Amino acid sequence: MTASSHDPEKTALPEIESLQAHAARLQTLALRDLLRDDPTRSTTLSLDAGPIHADFARQCIDTAVLHDLEAWALRCGFETSRNDLFAGRIVNPTEKRPALHTALRGVGGDTQLAQAVALERRRMAELAGRIRSGALPGFRGMPITTLVCIGIGGSDLGPRLVCDALTSEGDFDVRFVANVDPDDLERELRGLNAATTAFAVISKTFTTRETLANAAAARAWLLAGGCPEAALAGQFIGITAAPEAARRWGISDSLMLTFWEGVGGRYSLWSSVGFGVALACGVEAFDALLDGAALIDRHFRDAPLSDNLPARIGLISVWNRSFLGLPSQAVVPYAERLRLLPAWLQQLVMESNGKSAALAGGTVALKTSPVIWGTSGTNAQHSYFQQLHQGPDIVPVDFIVARGSRAEALGADDDRHRILVANCLAQSAALAIGKTSDDPHRLFPGNRPSSMLVIAQLDARALGALLACYEHATFTAAVVLGINPFDQFGVELGKVLAGEVEALLAGGAGEGLDATTHALAKRLR
Repeated sequence: MTASSHDPEKTALPEIESLQAHAARLQTLALRDLLRDDPTRSTTLSLDAGPIHADFARQCIDTAVLHDLEAWALRCGFETSRNDLFAGRIVNPTEKRPALHTALRGVGGDTQLAQAVALERRRMAELAGRIRSGALPGFRGMPITTLVCIGIGGSDLGPRLVCDALTSEGDFDVRFVANVDPDDLERELRGLNAATTAFAVISKTFTTRETLANAAAARAWLLAGGCPEAALAGQFIGITAAPEAARRWGISDSLMLTFWEGVGGRYSLWSSVGFGVALACGVEAFDALLDGAALIDRHFRDAPLSDNLPARIGLISVWNRSFLGLPSQAVVPYAERLRLLPAWLQQLVMESNGKSAALAGGTVALKTSPVIWGTSGTNAQHSYFQQLHQGPDIVPVDFIVARGSRAEALGADDDRHRILVANCLAQSAALAIGKTSDDPHRLFPGNRPSSMLVIAQLDARALGALLACYEHATFTAAVVLGINPFDQFGVELGKVLAGEVEALLAGGAGEGLDATTHALAKRLR
């Protein structure tokens, strides 16, 4: 993805004008009428990829919109950008880096990188096997029985989501700490034995302030629990792209796992950052996760736009945000095991595409990323669905549901999953169709768009496919918008100022900080 591959003023104007005309046309129509007048709409507007079936019949689109969205993507250099991604070329021009997450899954990249990835995967599997088998002792010679993963952002959200989704009773005890609030670490350490607890410190640069502060607190906890200072290194695993910095902190080479600069934090789950998944769920589950993602990688790489599921998700997201003017998007998985998916998607979509700077120079003319939010259904129905149905703002929804439950797979006679699925389908229908009434309090306007993503079973392979699908959808949106989805300069200014404010709170002068910050710091001191 290069600056020359996309200039909306010169190359995309005809499609943009056509899409704007489609938006004006469709805003005079109602979804209930589109669904009533075309009984084949669900078939026409559905796509399948691997374990995922996606039905877009309840989006405010038709085949003419899809045709122009796809034509716009092609004019914006979608195929070239996609090829660059899988070839390992520079697709992050502001930082002059490739994006290597698909190569971590065995799709794309060169032979040398593939060999390095395979080697690091073996090292990760061997270390996970040692710990799971009890062969890694703590400082009193007893086996390590708990791993606390310390990270933040991409080094936390992905592994935490996957472990929450896939672990079962009896799996290895892996916990996660991200917040620098002392209560986060204290809560996860409650009841643990220092002699049988290890920590994984996960930081790409090994300079992340919050992560290292929590790691220092973990070290103090081990010392207070009787660990000799000379034995500390035996209970810390380092996962980083900066091994020298990790060594300086005190990580030993035998307990260090690495990944590459071209692996962005929000895409790092697929690297050794996913060590917690391999430990908690087993290496086989981690491999299945990668296999599911690789299946979608190949689909995204090879399928034409008209049949490309991730690309369609991304283009519809842009359609809703940039042309229909809908500023937010809810993601509601009807699966408690996916309750953390919206948080993972918040970082993926908003850190990737929440930007205004255009690769071609200047600012992007269109609105870019929607605000992503959501929780699991059916809980969501009893909190914010009132506003989705009758509020003044239209919010597109991605519904995600599995055909079968884990309990059903184990032969349980339980009707709760049927109740769950019924609610999911009913809510999507109600949002689209609505209900007429002479009483305004009981009027449901409908015309609220949604997509339905269906998987057969929530297992590691399907979860990997789902996550990769959203990754490539985010990339597709970035291509047509003409932005770089792989940098995140927006998080840096706050970090710099936090250091200055921290010095102010410690009694420093705080030169250059505004008067309000000084007043609040004085109150908080």
